[in-house]
Order: sequence, then structure tokens, then C-alpha cells
Amino acid sequence: MKWAALLLAVAMPLAADEHLGAIVFPNSGKAEAQEAFLRGVLLLHNFAYPQAARAFEEAEGIDPNFALAYWGEAMTYNHPIWYEVDVDRGRAALKKMPRQPSDAREKMWIGAVTAFYSEQGNAAARNAAYEKAMAQLAAAYPNDVEAQVFHALAVLGTVERGESDARKRIRAAALLEPVVAAHPDHPGALHYLIHAYDDPLHAPLGLRAAQRYASVASAAPHALHMPSHIFVQLGMWPEAAKANEAAYALSKEWVAREHAPGDKRDLHSLAWLQYVYLQQRRPAEARRLLDEVPPKEGEGMRERHTRESMQARYAIESGDWGAFDFAGAHEPAAIFARGLRAIAANDAAEAARAAKELQAAAGESGALEARTAETMLQELRASMAMARGDAAGALRLAAEAAQTEETLGVPSGPPDTFKPAHELYGELLLRAGKKKEAAEQFRIELTRTPNRAASLAGLSAAEGPPS
Repeated sequence: MKWAALLLAVAMPLAADEHLGAIVFPNSGKAEAQEAFLRGVLLLHNFAYPQAARAFEEAEGIDPNFALAYWGEAMTYNHPIWYEVDVDRGRAALKKMPRQPSDAREKMWIGAVTAFYSEQGNAAARNAAYEKAMAQLAAAYPNDVEAQVFHALAVLGTVERGESDARKRIRAAALLEPVVAAHPDHPGALHYLIHAYDDPLHAPLGLRAAQRYASVASAAPHALHMPSHIFVQLGMWPEAAKANEAAYALSKEWVAREHAPGDKRDLHSLAWLQYVYLQQRRPAEARRLLDEVPPKEGEGMRERHTRESMQARYAIESGDWGAFDFAGAHEPAAIFARGLRAIAANDAAEAARAAKELQAAAGESGALEARTAETMLQELRASMAMARGDAAGALRLAAEAAQTEETLGVPSGPPDTFKPAHELYGELLLRAGKKKEAAEQFRIELTRTPNRAASLAGLSAAEGPPS
């Protein structure tokens, strides 16, 4: 058995002296294929999936019998934290493997990923089968660090969309903590630990991993972004801004270097950066970020989604309702913003049209997206009721919106509802002269989205001297 180690400095086709982390992964592949294979694993841990796939394919070309290279390629088509998987391509990668490995441990690695890409069961069943197989591998080889780390990721992969119970994530954290203590430069352990602690209650436990990960894997855009998951949960706006500025800038460098399409930039970090700037009361800079995603002929869905969402975020957070008219917008958030803009302009008919479109969007979405759209619809209706003088109806609808939003759990980053429902409820209570009740809603929101600017302002107004 060969023990192959890849330290911090790695030569890559992308650029010399790339920093992606440090791992040790024993395998039976040829020595000549080790650099490509280990680079692939490092890229996999840093969620650089297309680059990882190319690295594993390079290893396969050097050593066609390298079983774990095919395992690695198959793994690049499963993105568990993002709820994305390309089952067909994953199965195709495994079918390329000319024969099963003779080594018992490697058989378990192949068996686990084969269980994930099984023809049997739905996505939840396959995730559960994969996690079980990885648990068996980790138990059989307790000194195999990669087995422990990928087992923790498999546990995170069983977390359903919108699942608010933190027990699975904390179970994953319990697996990762000793790995980080013994291997502080392991990119996967640091990365997945951040995901495990991604909520306001547990975020302080992830702060050390967040502060270390970017320096360990400084060549990966996603690694530069990930610490902001913890920073946002703690309301650490300067740190969150720095993380997303660096992540987006590096992603543009990667796209330019690889001559990739513009929609391969890290638009996720761009959107988060705008949210952070808005929390820092930097609206001009937040608006300028929209120059990164101008409308263009033949643009992809990712760019359109990013632009419409950022326009909605900007208008809702800044109150600059004249910035965009949202005509022809498709995203529920943009329709929501269009409705709020109409209310600000005393255009009840346009607000009603937006509410009707938002209701249709809720009916056409998946379960989680439908609850998100339903929350925004209830908020819009509450705002419409207050605009026409029906304070009692407005407060009832706002309370319902807050209850619906609670079923979504706490947001992982910028609020998915764009205007947090407890915050809106607090603002409407303030307008109704109910300062004590308003203060309570703002306090609730600040437990869900710490240090959020509008909730802090609302709480200050609610706790101020009587008018």
C-alpha cells in the first residue's frame, strides 16, 4: 500500500504554487498518477468540482486501472450541500472502471459510492445508503482520515432542505472536530465543520475553522467564501465583506484563466457581498455590484437569477424604490419587491397584480420554495392591508408570515425571504403604535439574523422614548 501525501504547495495546470490544503490518502494507484489524484481530492474538498473531475480523469489516463480515480470522478457529480447531483454522469464514471480493486479497503470506497449511485430508491434513500456505507468504512479503518472526513460529509448529505433539527449537523461536527485537532490543514475537515455549525446558535463553535480555512486553501474561491457562513451568522460584517470580496475576485481570475463562460464566476459570493454591504450601510457600493451582472443577449439562468435577486435585495434593504421597476422580472423575490414598490407609490392595483403573480409562483414551486414564496406573499398582503388602513388585518397577516417563515429554519446567509417576516411584523407593529410588541419581534429576528441593520434600527425605535 502506498501512502501518498500532498502538502500545501501543489503544482497545477491552473497556476503554479496553488494552495488547496493538506491530505494523506493511501491508495494502490501508480506513483505517476498520485499528483493528479491527490489534486483531485483537494479540489473535491474545496467544491471545485469541474477542476476536480479533470484531475481525476488525468489520473485515469495515467493509470487506467486506478480504481479510486474513478471513485473520485464519480464523487464530483454529487454536490450534497447544494442538493445537486448528476446521477447519470456519476454512474457513467463508475462504469469506466475496468475492474474492481483487489484491496479490501478500496473495495469499500468503491462500494460506498456505488451505493450512492444505485438504481434503487429515491435521493433520500440513496443518501442514507451512502452514509451507512461510509460509516462502515470509517469504522473498519479508524486511522483513514479521508474515510472519517467523507463520512462526515455523507452525514451532512442526509440533511433535507429546510431541515431545522440540528442533530445530524452536530453529529457530523463530532466526527470532524478530532480530525481538525489532529490535522489542522485538512481542507475538507475545516470546510464541512463550517457547514455543520452554520446557524446562529452553533456558529461560535465554527469560528476557529472559519478563521483558518481561507488561509489553508487560499487558491480555492469557495474556500475564501465559506468563512462568511460563520461571519454572517455572527453579524461580523467586516470579516464577511473581506471573505466574499476575495472569493469573487479569485473566481473571476479562475474564469479568465480557464476561458470559461462568465456565468461560471462565483455569483453566490457576489450576491452575499451585496447583502453584507447593505448591512454595513454601504448602498452605493452594493448597487455598483450589479454592474457585474448586466442584462445581455443569451444570458444564462444563473446570471438572470443573480441580477433579479440582487435588484430585489437592494431595493428592499435600502428602500430605494426608484432604482428598478422590476418589469418582466421572473424571480419571486423580484415580484415581491415590485409589489412593495407599488405600495410605496400608492399603486394598489399594481400591488394586487404582484400578489397574484407571487401566489402563482408559490403554487408552481417545490415544497421549500413554496413556503418561501408563501411567506413573501403573506408579507406583501400584510403591507397592502396596512397601506389601506386595515391595521388589524395587517398585523394578523404579518404574524402568519412570521409563523410560516419559522418553518424554514434560520437562513444560511442572506434571508431567503428577502424581508425577514419578524422584522416586517415589528415594523408594522411600530406603525400601529405597539412599541413593546414591536421590540419583541425585532429581538426574535436578531436571534435569527444577528446584527441585522434594519432590525437593529427597528429595535432602537421601539425602545426609544414615547412619541
